[in-house]
Amino acid sequence: MVSSILTNNGAMTALQSLKATQKSLLETQNRISTGLKVASAKDNAATWAVATAMRSDIANYKQVSENLSVSSSILSTAETAATTIADLVKQVRTKVSSAQNPAVDKAQVQADIDALLAQITTTAQAASFKGVNLVDSSGSQRVLTSVNAVNGISTAAYTTITNQNLKVESGSMLESLKDLTVLSRADQTFLNQNDGTTKVTLTVGATMDLNSGNEIVFQYVDSTSTQRSLTVKLNRDINDVATLVEYLKADAGFSALFQADQIVSGGTASSTTFTISAKNRDSVHSFGNINATTKVVDYTDFVEVQAGTGALGTGFGATTARTLDGGIRRLDVTFADKPLLVGDTFSVKVGSSLDSDDESAMYTYKLKVVEGSFETGDLLQGDSEFSTDDRVYVIAIAASDVTNSNITGEEIATEIQTALTTGATNLAAANFGMATAGTVDFATTAAAGQTFDVDVDATSGQLTISTADGTTDQLYSFTSSKTDYQTLLEKLDTATTNVSNAAATFGTAGNRIDMQKDFLDKLVDTLTTGLGALVDADMSEEAARLQALQVQEQLGTQALSIANQAPQSILSLFR
Repeated sequence: MVSSILTNNGAMTALQSLKATQKSLLETQNRISTGLKVASAKDNAATWAVATAMRSDIANYKQVSENLSVSSSILSTAETAATTIADLVKQVRTKVSSAQNPAVDKAQVQADIDALLAQITTTAQAASFKGVNLVDSSGSQRVLTSVNAVNGISTAAYTTITNQNLKVESGSMLESLKDLTVLSRADQTFLNQNDGTTKVTLTVGATMDLNSGNEIVFQYVDSTSTQRSLTVKLNRDINDVATLVEYLKADAGFSALFQADQIVSGGTASSTTFTISAKNRDSVHSFGNINATTKVVDYTDFVEVQAGTGALGTGFGATTARTLDGGIRRLDVTFADKPLLVGDTFSVKVGSSLDSDDESAMYTYKLKVVEGSFETGDLLQGDSEFSTDDRVYVIAIAASDVTNSNITGEEIATEIQTALTTGATNLAAANFGMATAGTVDFATTAAAGQTFDVDVDATSGQLTISTADGTTDQLYSFTSSKTDYQTLLEKLDTATTNVSNAAATFGTAGNRIDMQKDFLDKLVDTLTTGLGALVDADMSEEAARLQALQVQEQLGTQALSIANQAPQSILSLFR
């Protein structure tokens, strides 16, 4: 081998080897510091491209999973609201059932129901998560559940969640609860609880002489048609009608079943007459004595003053009279200042005999609010309830006359008066009705051959239907449509089914969202593992390689040093 001071082949060989070692050492150090065997495209272009795509998919799946967490919370909020509303509907059902108890105050029950229905709407409106509410309106929400690669093209996958409108309003799933009421139309349109009940008129002298300790005994017939008596004990002297009426109203025993009222005409209360009746229109208690043989209700001497523990007063008027006879029967109704509704029906039940069990002598005149070309007082002979055999006559009340939002109770009473009197005239023309053929049953002032007066007080607006005298014909009731319990149950069944289905829908959707989130989380883990297999460095291997390369570097450095000493040996040849 040629010895040369110009070319040191050994040094060059050692240098190249050292450079290769240092390059490998740098790569190993990079892998150790980054943990990656493919950290950039120059490390392995194909693997880096695959890894980059996988990292993008993993990041996207993680974001979709986070989105699903929010969607799950939205559905949980909606499900909680639906469950709460289902419980409120259950409470409404119990309130409706409780209203069937005759001893319950239906107005108070209705107030509770109204509060529960308002709470349902409030709950639905408040069930919002991050501004998204699934239970207060219709429509739908689209939820991103995944992003799939189809033929190399990313394709979004969605699930649609349908909103469930659980507010109590028209068009909602709980529409059947809108205007739900346990009150009859009479409860809503009549002002007084005893409006429409049969009232018995009692007449006394201008001055009475009832002494403290005296007892007033009323004869009445209970709901089982059993004769009963009610005693009111006086704890003070009473000398006028107004004081007596107030005393009876304050007496717990009397006021539990019955109502006493002064007769008021033109705004002036009578000082000699008052009425007594059942306390409310749902009661069937009535005053009088039943004749066991004829079944006729006798109003003679059915109120009596007894001495009791006090000196016996002269009683009601005359010095020797201690009893009162029932006078004219009447039906009083005072309407609220509220419009009537199409379909509202009022029934006047009367009789041509005082026998309370003689159904063949009972007649029903139904006044129905109708639309179309009908005028108030027209006969609705095409109505399914109109039946001459059953003595049921249906008379029209023109809707245009009574559905105005600004109508007053007096105006409604006047239309009822017109319907009865005009309808009675039309019935007489057709030889229908309770009176003899061609005679009129109702008139504003009863004349010969006319059975009942129909009057509207100009001051109070009270409608009064009264008998011509106290010995012929009978007035039973003036009623409006009652709320049917079965109909209420059907409405509640519909609402219960709908809200249960809504809660189930949210629960099903929530389960699906949770399952998809779990899947995406597992998919991310799987892809992360696969990505690691492609690009992660084997640290054990890299550690061993690092040690080997460090030794090679040291040896290479030493070899280069030795090779660099070779030219020095040539100097010795020249000494």
